[in-house]
This record gives sequence, C-alpha cells and structure tokens, in this order.
Amino acid sequence: MPSPLRNLLVLIAVMTLPLMSIDGSVSSTGHVVARFGGECSGDNFSPTRQLTRLIQLAKHEAKMPCENAFCDGAFSCDLNGDGKPEHFIRLACGATGNCTWGVFSDRPARLRGTFTAWFIYIHKRKGSWSVLSTYTREGGDQGMISTLANRDGKYIQTSERRERGNRENSQPFLKRMGLPKCS
Repeated sequence: MPSPLRNLLVLIAVMTLPLMSIDGSVSSTGHVVARFGGECSGDNFSPTRQLTRLIQLAKHEAKMPCENAFCDGAFSCDLNGDGKPEHFIRLACGATGNCTWGVFSDRPARLRGTFTAWFIYIHKRKGSWSVLSTYTREGGDQGMISTLANRDGKYIQTSERRERGNRENSQPFLKRMGLPKCS
C-alpha cells in the first residue's frame, strides 16, 4: 500500500498536468496570460477606418448582430509578439451569453478568425502566435471546450471536447482555468 506522502505527490502531479488537445498542442492553466468574455464589457478602442469597415462587414454577416453595450468594447492582446495588439470583438450574441467573436489585426486591417465562446483564454506564446482556449456554455454544468491555433495568419479550431460536471465537480474546466474578472 502506498504511503500517504506518495498519494499526495501523485495527486499533485495529476492535478498539475497540462491539458493536451487532439492536435498535440499543450495548454496549461499556469500559462494563461489573459482571460476574458462573459459579462465583461471590454475596453474602448479607436480602430482605423479600414478596421471599422472590416468589423462592420463581419457584424453584418453574423446572424444576430451584436448591438448591446457588450459590443462596443474590445479585448486586446498582442498574440504574435509584433508589439501591436490584436482585438477580440463580439460580432453576435445569443441568449445564453455565448457570442460569436472576431479576432482582428489593425495596420493593415485583417480578420484573423471567428469562433463562438462564452470565455476566452490566451496562452503564453510558444511559437509565432498564441494558442487560444474557449469555453462555450451549453446549459447547466455542460460546456464545449475548444482549442484554436493560428495557421497561415488565421485562427482555426484544432480540437473540441464536451465537458459535463457532476455533483462533486461542477464545471471542472472553468475551475482549473479561472473565471475572468471584469475591471
């Protein structure tokens, strides 16, 4: 029978293992550099005229364009280490709080990808672009967890898994990753 110390060490090792996605990319809660979404409104920003047109076009193409107070702000983070932030902007939102998001670069204005999420987690850059993890709420203690990676300048989904909580462990992914704090 293993000693209590060994049991504790095994438990610590298992709890701190990185999350492995289907494509082999690794994300760990210790390497999250930003988390946002949910009911957080984002920061005001002034996009260039070209980026404003691109955002308006993306919102127009969305099925339910985002027009509430959440939609005016952006969450900005330098995803590729070039010293210029990329901007996460809500394009459309549904009744459950999930939104379709667009990732945009400015100067030159580019749409880097779209995806649906309630919460977004940006991981510390290990290559040329940061990997993203998203959580999409499906109701109760169930959600979809996706990994997005940048391929040729565009964010694409590389893995997806459904997670269901139970009485003992409600929303395990959100507990591991932490909830965004609105400022």
